Amino acid sequence: MVRKAGNKERALLLPDGRGGRGNASFKSGNNKVPKTAENGEEGPEMWLELKPKLVAEVGIVGAPNAGKSTLLSVISPAQPAIANYPFTTLLPNLGVVSFDYESTMVVADLPGLLEGAHRGFGLVCEFLRHVERCSALVHVADGSGQQPELEFDAVQLELELFSPELAEKPNVVAYNKMDLPEAYENWPLFKEKLQGRGI
Repeated sequence: MVRKAGNKERALLLPDGRGGRGNASFKSGNNKVPKTAENGEEGPEMWLELKPKLVAEVGIVGAPNAGKSTLLSVISPAQPAIANYPFTTLLPNLGVVSFDYESTMVVADLPGLLEGAHRGFGLVCEFLRHVERCSALVHVADGSGQQPELEFDAVQLELELFSPELAEKPNVVAYNKMDLPEAYENWPLFKEKLQGRGI
C-alpha cells in the first residue's frame, strides 16, 4: 500500500479512534476553567515491519572488489571505504553527482553481489531492494578476473532472480581495471561477448 504511494502522496494504514473532547468544550459562563475532559476511543492496532528504500537515480552494482566504491568516489564528493580486498563496502554509500549548479543526481554504491544473493546469501541481499528504486544501473565489471564475462553473467542473473524488473532497467557496463595487464588482455573477448548480446 505504501509502496504504491508516490512522492508527496500519503497512505492511510489504520484509521484512528474517535477523539475525545478537551476541557475547552465544557467551558461555560459559570465555569470559566473547567476541569472536565472526555477521553477518546481506542483505535485499531497493527504490527508493521517497515523496509525503507534509498532514493537514488542510479545504482552501482557488481561483484565484490570490482571497483564500485572507487567509481563513486571519483564521480561524487562521497568518500566510501576503499581497499584492495572484497567486502570493503558493508552498507550502501550515497553520492551526489553535480552536472551544474541546478542539476544533480544521487548515486548509490551497493555491496558486492555473490552467487545466491537473491536467496539471502551474503551481505547484499538486504540491500537489493534499494536497487528497485533506481532508474538505471551501472554494472562495474572487474576486468582483472580470470573470466570477467562469467562474473558479469552471475551478477546479472542474481539481479534477475531477485526481481525480473531489475533486468529490464536501463544499464551501463563499466569495464574496470584496464590499467592491469590481465584486464587489458581480457577486454577483446569481454567486449565481443557483450556486443553479441546487443549490449
